[in-house]
Amino acid sequence: MTFCIVCGLLVWAGCGVAVRGDSLEEKLATVTDFVPKAVAPVDQLIEVAQRFKIPMAIEWVERASLDQTPSSRKRSVRELIKEIASPEHRVEVDDGLVRIYSPTKSVHPFNFLNIRLERYTAKEADLFDAEDQLRWAIRFTLEPEKYRNGYNGGYGHAADHIFQITKFTLSESNVTIREVLNRIALAQGNALWVATIKSEDLEGYEPCWQRTRADGGDSPVTSAWRFHPLAEIAELAKDRVAVDVMIPGVLDDRMTTIPVMLEHGLAGDSGGSHGGSSSEGISFQYGVSIEKLGKDFVTLLVHLKIGREGETDFTFDRKVKIYKDRITDIQLEPRSRIRAYFEPQKGTKEH
Repeated sequence: MTFCIVCGLLVWAGCGVAVRGDSLEEKLATVTDFVPKAVAPVDQLIEVAQRFKIPMAIEWVERASLDQTPSSRKRSVRELIKEIASPEHRVEVDDGLVRIYSPTKSVHPFNFLNIRLERYTAKEADLFDAEDQLRWAIRFTLEPEKYRNGYNGGYGHAADHIFQITKFTLSESNVTIREVLNRIALAQGNALWVATIKSEDLEGYEPCWQRTRADGGDSPVTSAWRFHPLAEIAELAKDRVAVDVMIPGVLDDRMTTIPVMLEHGLAGDSGGSHGGSSSEGISFQYGVSIEKLGKDFVTLLVHLKIGREGETDFTFDRKVKIYKDRITDIQLEPRSRIRAYFEPQKGTKEH
């Protein structure tokens, strides 16, 4: 089997930038007839935020009213957001975020977002680190005696997540949980946050965290919020790894397109496995996964099985290293080959 590395220049089809550089006010003024596919209002707001790259702080109070789909008509993004959020919630721009909240519930003393922390620090942290430090700051505030003699920490998250970048440092004193969430979203630069406030938690004679402690109950105050990215790796990646598979009589297609951010060691979905067959009795099974990311290369683990009637199945299970400035052409057998290379991510801008 012959591996042939073909040096050459790829023709760049375009240069993509996923997160629009418009100001927040310009994004909100964009005229659109966009209608979210989601049913729940919070999910609709997240969909709008991700569509138009609008950082949000959503403090949603659960309501009994039926879910509604916004009407399909031309209006500004700001008007669309207000249509989804009304009538209980107010929409306003506050320090670089679109804040969505209930004027009465947001100031309630039993609203966990109003818990005031003596100090919050996150040093050279990604968003996951910053969240973990916030949880500990909450615990230290609500149950200081429990951690007087030390503590054991730790947290986990999915691999290849866009929130692994960027790194930032925050140091705040006498700050509320709400204010910390805002600071994290703004420092990260590609995020919105959502906290759902239960009406029953604002009733009674004491706040819920005094009954359940910091990490207790159905919605502990140490995890009663969610961060969502405005753009994923697939949108922000400058490059894509492409794999074409050619099997005469059954296949001559691109089988894999993987967005990669080599500078950050991140990669998007590899697309899973594929299979097929032809009327001439030729079949195939194909799959690929990323083995390693380097500064200027990607190593893929490629699986390809080809079956032909009356012949022994051909199986290819190998690691394939692909460089940014080269096309990797692999002759599998006299009748089939794989071609792998980098190409730039094409940018799109939707309004």
